[in-house]
Amino acid sequence: MDNSFDNFKNTVTGIFADCEDFVCRECVKDGGRFALMFIKGITSRDFISERLLRPLQHTDIDNFSGDFGSLIESPNLSTPKDVQSAAQSVAIGEVLLIVESRNGFFVTLANAQQTHGRSIDEPSSDVTIRGPKAGFVEDAEINMALLRKYIRTPALKFRRFTVGSVSETKVIMVYVSGRAEENLVNEISKRISELKANVITDSANITMLLEGRRNSVLPTCGSTEKVDKAASKLMAGRVGIIVDGSPFVLTLPFLFIEGLQASDDYLHTPYYATFIRILRLFAFISAIFAPAVLCAVVNYYHDDIPAEFYGIIAESRENIPLSFFWEIAAILLLFELLREVGVRMPRTVGEAVGIVGSIILGNTAVEAGIVSSVGVITVAFSAVCAFITPAYMYVIVLARLIVLALAELLGIYGLILSAVLIFLMLCTKRSFSVPYMSPLLPFNKEGMRDFIFCWPKKTLGRKERL
Repeated sequence: MDNSFDNFKNTVTGIFADCEDFVCRECVKDGGRFALMFIKGITSRDFISERLLRPLQHTDIDNFSGDFGSLIESPNLSTPKDVQSAAQSVAIGEVLLIVESRNGFFVTLANAQQTHGRSIDEPSSDVTIRGPKAGFVEDAEINMALLRKYIRTPALKFRRFTVGSVSETKVIMVYVSGRAEENLVNEISKRISELKANVITDSANITMLLEGRRNSVLPTCGSTEKVDKAASKLMAGRVGIIVDGSPFVLTLPFLFIEGLQASDDYLHTPYYATFIRILRLFAFISAIFAPAVLCAVVNYYHDDIPAEFYGIIAESRENIPLSFFWEIAAILLLFELLREVGVRMPRTVGEAVGIVGSIILGNTAVEAGIVSSVGVITVAFSAVCAFITPAYMYVIVLARLIVLALAELLGIYGLILSAVLIFLMLCTKRSFSVPYMSPLLPFNKEGMRDFIFCWPKKTLGRKERL
C-alpha cells in the first residue's frame, strides 16, 4: 500500500471522479493532518460528525502512532489491504480515515453504513390468517436479527459470501448446527463460493445460478417472506440463503410436499390441516389435468358421458367454429394475458383491468359464439386450482398446455402418458442431493406424519431426515 498521504488520497479521489455523492474532507491540525472519505446518502452523518470528526478535532494527532481505537469512537474498525479494497469499502458505506503524523502514515476503515428501507410488516406474497405476521425486509442484517429472535441459540450460524464481480452483493448462508446435515451445508457452501456472475439483484438470481447449466422445470429452492416459516425450516434441518437487497429468503433443499404445506397448518387441528392438504393436492392435479380430461372425453369418449351432462356440453358448443382443443387453448392463453396484465399494471389499475377484462371478454366471447360456457368454466376452475398452490403456479401453466395437447392427440392414452411422465419426473428429481418426493420415495414412516397427513403434536419442531 502506498505510504504517501497525498498519493493515497489522490488515488481514492480519482477512483470516485465524477461521483457527486463522494465527499473528501481534509484537515490540518497540530503538525499533522487527516482526511475523511465517504459517500453521502449511505453513511450516517451523525455518526461521522459525533464519533469520527469531533474526536479527531479534539485530539492531538501530532504524536499519533496508529492506535485508532484510542483516537476515534467506533466499534468496527478494519485496515484495508490496498487502495482498491479501500475504495470498494467506501462504495458500500464505510468511512475511510487517513492520518499523517510525525510517526508516519496510517489508514483505517470505520463502518458508518446507514440503512434505508421499509419497516417490518406483513408480507403480501405469503399471507396467513393466524400466526406471526413479521416479514423479511431488504436489509440482510435486519433479516439476520429477525431470525435470531426466533432461534435464540448460538447454534444458529451465518456464513458470509460476496457474489457478483460488479455488484459485490452480500449473500448470507444460514443454518442451525446440529440440525442441518454437514454434507448438505458443505455442498451448498461450495456451490455459493463457486458462483460466477456480474450482478446479483435478487435471491431469484441465486436460485438460477445454483441450478447450474440444467435449469429445472420444478422449483429446487423454496422462498419465503415470513420469518417464522424460514425459522421452522431451519430448525427442521434446511439451509437458508439471505441476499442483501431481497426480502425473499431461500430455503434449501425444496421438496414436492412443501408446495402443499402452509405455516398455519400447524395452528389448526390435525383433522382440518390434513383435509386442507388433501384439498391442495386435488387442486394441484385438477389444475393440470382438468382441461385435458374434458377435452379427451368430449373428443373420444362422449358416448360414456351421461346423456344429460353431454347434452349440456353439446348445447353450449352449438355453432362454435373452433374444435374443443383450440377453444380451451385460446381461453387458457387469454387468461394468461389477463393475469399478466393484473401483475404488471399498478395494483389498483391491474386488479380492475383483470376483473373487468375477464368478465367482459368472457361474456362477450360466449355470447358471440366464439367459445362455449363449458370451456370458460373449465379454464376458470383450472386457474383457481392453480392459485391454491402458488409454488407450482408457473409449472402448472406449461404442464397444462402439454397435457392438453397429448390428450387431443392420444385421448385417454395421452392422459395416462402425461401422468406417468410427471410422476417419473417427480420421482427422479433431486434437490441438492435430496429426493424430491421424500419422505414418500424413499419411504420414511416418521416423515409421512408431515406429508399429506399433518400431526402438529408429533412433528412441530422436529429435525427432518433428509
